[in-house]
Amino acid sequence: MSASPIPHPTTILLIRHAEKLPWSSGMAPTALQKSEYVDTHVLSPKGYERAQALAAYFLHREEILQLLERRPWGAVVAQNVDEVGGWGLSLRPKETVEPLAKALEPLKVPFHLYTKSSLPSLVQLLRSGLYKDRTVLISWAHQQLPDLVKALGVPDDKVPKWNKKRFDVTWVVDFDGKGGVEFRQVPQRLLYGDEDGVMEVGKKK
Repeated sequence: MSASPIPHPTTILLIRHAEKLPWSSGMAPTALQKSEYVDTHVLSPKGYERAQALAAYFLHREEILQLLERRPWGAVVAQNVDEVGGWGLSLRPKETVEPLAKALEPLKVPFHLYTKSSLPSLVQLLRSGLYKDRTVLISWAHQQLPDLVKALGVPDDKVPKWNKKRFDVTWVVDFDGKGGVEFRQVPQRLLYGDEDGVMEVGKKK
């Protein structure tokens, strides 16, 4: 069940980390292959390409600039690696926004890191009012993104399950500070193969 919307005028942008290394065969793995697979926890070459493209996207794309004109940058947030034995070991969310965070350093935009297990602390921070009249970008693993936006106050029936094949969509959550919230999806259209459509609510992928 969704929480009440953030009680402050804030814009939250959410992206999944960029592409990871595919299976060498290009085919769906067998159960045995899955058991033998070792995740490198880093981006693929295409993922690093998207990370660079995302920096330009968030700095120069017209639809993003319109958001930032109204609410300037407040912070960039990425999922970090948990301690040894922890839940999340992927470096990909952090790697995805490092080029942007570097580009925003002259503007003194903070770059915060949170682990998967500390997601409730991130939600608490976003709801605190620290980013009133600001825009925050979050780069995270796709499995938790629907739960995250629900915890921020987006109604359950507006939130799709993140399609595990998609790396090319930005979620925009706009809180008016009066109990209203708008959720929309924006295709990034950055790299070859990026789709023009968005993820459908109720569709299982």
